[in-house]
Amino acid sequence: MNEKVFESAKLAQPAGVGDSWQYLCYVSTWDAFLAQSGGEWSRVFRDGAKVKFGKPSGSYVMLGRVKGFPAYWSQWTFKVHPAFEINGLPNPNEVLNPNWNIGYSLGPSSLGGRFIDDINQVYLHQPSANRIDIYSLEDGRKVGEIVHNVGEYFTSLAWVQPGQVAGLCRTSGKVRIMDYLSSPRVLATGRIDPFKVAAYDSTFKLFFTIGTDHKTRVYCGELWPNGLSAPVFEPATVYGLKGNRVRIRLTGQDGEPLPGWWVNWELEGVGGGIIGSLDKYGNLTDADGYASNLYIGPDDGSTGQCKIKARVVL
Repeated sequence: MNEKVFESAKLAQPAGVGDSWQYLCYVSTWDAFLAQSGGEWSRVFRDGAKVKFGKPSGSYVMLGRVKGFPAYWSQWTFKVHPAFEINGLPNPNEVLNPNWNIGYSLGPSSLGGRFIDDINQVYLHQPSANRIDIYSLEDGRKVGEIVHNVGEYFTSLAWVQPGQVAGLCRTSGKVRIMDYLSSPRVLATGRIDPFKVAAYDSTFKLFFTIGTDHKTRVYCGELWPNGLSAPVFEPATVYGLKGNRVRIRLTGQDGEPLPGWWVNWELEGVGGGIIGSLDKYGNLTDADGYASNLYIGPDDGSTGQCKIKARVVL
């Protein structure tokens, strides 16, 4: 699970009785978040402070866009409009999909997020709870897909960095970081607490949510280590004068593998000097969370014991 680093005491709640948040998007020029409900647009800060500044039109539906800005799909014209950078509201004078109308079947909703990359001319749509389809903005052709098998629609699809989006699931809290340009696939997995609306802070690489209790929460964008297995030899018998494979596994709070973390290796003598040597003293965990090394037994016939220590570099 992604580490929760903050939970607000303030309540970011819509002003209207019975109103609730429907969309949330990070706005990089504000370094804050734009929240939309049925009756208001508000700027929401990480500490839960909220400033209402407008009332949404019923024809615009928010979706994610590149570079940490929202965009708006019009239910009347089937066009997507960018947001003004100053206030985050729809700019009806510009259109991001002039050559292709995005109809109702492909348009965004509060149950399933969509994403538009007008720089690379692609649009991301969720046809099912296990897949994202990628369409060309030039002619509406399907040009790729991401099979993620989460089993739940991503409430939010938010920009992470060029060519990558974060998908966040409201009910389960599942998170997926996905490549949609170079080689469409899931790059990283995670989990946060269930929420009402959520967004990704692309400046500080954080997940930000407003819960059903109206509290704001901030989570690390990367999973943090929770367990490091003891070094294990494969095979279990250790021989001198040869390289003996030894490996560890790094996992998160839910037992998920943590790739890309540095592991330091060390030999320590037990009741005497160090016997043998290691092939390397630092390497990265692989896609399954494993880091491997070779222990090279002594070549002088000496006997005794030593320990192999592995530590994660935080």
